[in-house]
Amino acid sequence: MKSIAVLFATCAWLVSVPAPAALPQEWAVDGVHSSVVFKVRHADTASFYGSFGKVAGNISIGDDLSAAKIAITIAADSIETRDAGRDKHLKGPDFFDTKQFPEITFASTKVAKDGDMLAVDGELTMRGVKKPISVKVSRGGNDQKAGFETTFTVKRSEFGMNYGLAKNGIGDEVTLMISLECTPPKAAK
Repeated sequence: MKSIAVLFATCAWLVSVPAPAALPQEWAVDGVHSSVVFKVRHADTASFYGSFGKVAGNISIGDDLSAAKIAITIAADSIETRDAGRDKHLKGPDFFDTKQFPEITFASTKVAKDGDMLAVDGELTMRGVKKPISVKVSRGGNDQKAGFETTFTVKRSEFGMNYGLAKNGIGDEVTLMISLECTPPKAAK
């Protein structure tokens, strides 16, 4: 009878002890399978598209989103628009000034659930200027790969890129489309 009482007491104690919080899942951005694409209006006629070929980063995200961290780095000089002269101009002081500012970075400050999406607040640093941004991120994957996608718009003038604005030759609003495929850190390329 005493052993049954001890068993019930032990069971009651186990039920009352809170379960440990789930540890964050660590992911590394797979630069080979990730894309950073942008579009901007040209001569107020049509949207022009380009991309950045080098993206890296780490994402730590688990059940407790208050502990989530997202850190992404894009090599500014990896910009590609299918025209060598234009690429050279974009890398120069009128735009990204990649010699002085070789990286575009994003670091999250808050991650929360928003329906089926993630609401991510953070700081985008481009051309030496840091600005707060908020984006909606969709995610998918499994325990071997994770995917994170977002589309958002920034004003390039807020980052010191004013070339072509005066006569509306190049639009101020730039839409960024980012799709990250991530793997556990040891598997990232």
